Amino acid sequence: MKRSSFALWVATIFCVVGMCGFKAYGAEKMKIIFDTDLAGDIDDAFAHALVQVSPEFDVLGITVCDGPTNRRAKASCRMLYLAGQENIPVAVGRATRLDDPHQRQLNWGDGFETVKPIKKSAADFIIDMLKKYPNEITIISVGPVTNLGDVIRKDPEAWKLVKEVYSMFGSFYMGYGQTPAIHAEWNVKCDVESAQIFMGSGVPITLAGLDITTMVKYNKDRRLALLMRNSPLTDALCGLYSIWANGDMNRNPTLYDCVAVAMAITDEFTETRDSYVSVDDYGYTIVDDTKKPNCKIGMRVRTAPLLNWLDQRLLDQNMMRQHR
Repeated sequence: MKRSSFALWVATIFCVVGMCGFKAYGAEKMKIIFDTDLAGDIDDAFAHALVQVSPEFDVLGITVCDGPTNRRAKASCRMLYLAGQENIPVAVGRATRLDDPHQRQLNWGDGFETVKPIKKSAADFIIDMLKKYPNEITIISVGPVTNLGDVIRKDPEAWKLVKEVYSMFGSFYMGYGQTPAIHAEWNVKCDVESAQIFMGSGVPITLAGLDITTMVKYNKDRRLALLMRNSPLTDALCGLYSIWANGDMNRNPTLYDCVAVAMAITDEFTETRDSYVSVDDYGYTIVDDTKKPNCKIGMRVRTAPLLNWLDQRLLDQNMMRQHR
């Protein structure tokens, strides 16, 4: 084989291998809307950062859900601003559960007024984007599905225009802490009615439940590398972690939400299967394989490779504001 032909053959093999693992490799960027309850648990901040640094995404907007959503939106605006991404709109969802005391990270966004959320509500923003880009938008949902439920209630025909949804949602064969008993998972039980509407909505849905998320722990060595990176985005993550840890710097966060984001990019780290899932009135996600599937559920995860991939993205990025 001639050297030039061999080089072409090698290049072709690498290209094919890369395309097998990553859905958006060499393709048009994936239009996404990221729906989050940022500043509750710490995993939302890591997922927010992963969305920001992933070149596969064309981020149309970020919508915030659950609890004091106006304060969550400030934290999102600040994360975007620090990375020079304030052109990405942030839309505020309907406020809920305003009496929840577990919201210490909200302090990180309080007082930030340099960039503000858009006037349009989260539900209206999603509806408008779906109509503007029919069958092109992937929604990545990592909080209670209140905003998605509001879209379905307000304009069910617009909802049918979504391309697919990836959601951190549910507990199917495993509960928190890898227990064999399932739990009413947080994102489901916080808004059971919206969760029930969501699962019956008839669009393509892939669920990253506790079965593939509860074991994804971010250990101290990884956090130290993140701290030493000292970029605006990694500093934001470290600051939010410090608030969340509340003095216990040995506390290992579980990065539930990052799994859902990763699944939208690649199937390299997870395995799924078709299933039928419903939500009961207590927030439990019930699998019934006698019925026609209405979603895909995550069954297995390669934890270490996923975390190594996440670290590489967070440590290699050099996002910052451009000062003139």
